[in-house]
Amino acid sequence: MNANQASALQIPRPPRTPWLAVAGAKGGVGKTMLATNLALLLARAGHRTLLVDFDPGCGNVGVHLRLSGRHALEDIAAGACHAIDALIDGPGGIRVLLGRSGSTLLAGDDPAPRERAMRAIDEAARDFDVVVVDTGAGIGPATLAAVERADLVLGLSTPDAAALTDAYALCKVLHRRGRPLPHLVVNRVQNRDEAMRTASKLAAVARKFLAAESPFGGWVGQDSSIEFAVQDQRPVALFGQGQGLDDLRTVCATALAALPPLVRSHAATPAPRTVRLRPQPLP
Repeated sequence: MNANQASALQIPRPPRTPWLAVAGAKGGVGKTMLATNLALLLARAGHRTLLVDFDPGCGNVGVHLRLSGRHALEDIAAGACHAIDALIDGPGGIRVLLGRSGSTLLAGDDPAPRERAMRAIDEAARDFDVVVVDTGAGIGPATLAAVERADLVLGLSTPDAAALTDAYALCKVLHRRGRPLPHLVVNRVQNRDEAMRTASKLAAVARKFLAAESPFGGWVGQDSSIEFAVQDQRPVALFGQGQGLDDLRTVCATALAALPPLVRSHAATPAPRTVRLRPQPLP
């Protein structure tokens, strides 16, 4: 067999699986809530979805989903196990790679563990259509490594001035590294007008000082059902209903439009519906 024949028999390697990273420099703005619900909504849309907790030291995806496992991303970074050994089944058909609370391995000065973890995620992601990555607060090396690898970054903020300032800090760092600015998602807004005012502030600052556009990714309104779902450790995308869930669906649709085209590997799972029975008429 000559070289041309051998080349013709080679199976082309598929393109790498897209990453969707959820980031926000300020803690407590709802990154894990958004990441877990987006992963569930993507799975419901028919995409094989891998959810990765890339929050070094304070990973709490497992808390939001009531999950625990023998291995975590830090074990992969340390070379103690393979990614396939750490993957666990999550709700709604997703697969999850948990983080570990209290570990500083991924947040340290040595880039080797982070690079090992990211290679392992990419290897495991070959069996998935999309990877959703929950990152940590701040703009440390682990968060920057994840968002630089991502095909789409959703930068999460609230209308609070400190949160918006930190969102701009993330934009500034990514811009200096030659990366596109994150798509801003505004969480816990009272209404559409508040979301648009918040997005306009960031867009104006980015345009003035970075000469770059800050895309708008949508908003999630202040909704007690979302807050209750977080407290109950049952994401609203699984069991909820209401305006907050509708907002999350819109953000998911916007993210899908901004990502590279995804394969739909199986039929979409219909959302649970509430059947309301009308009372029989009185005789």
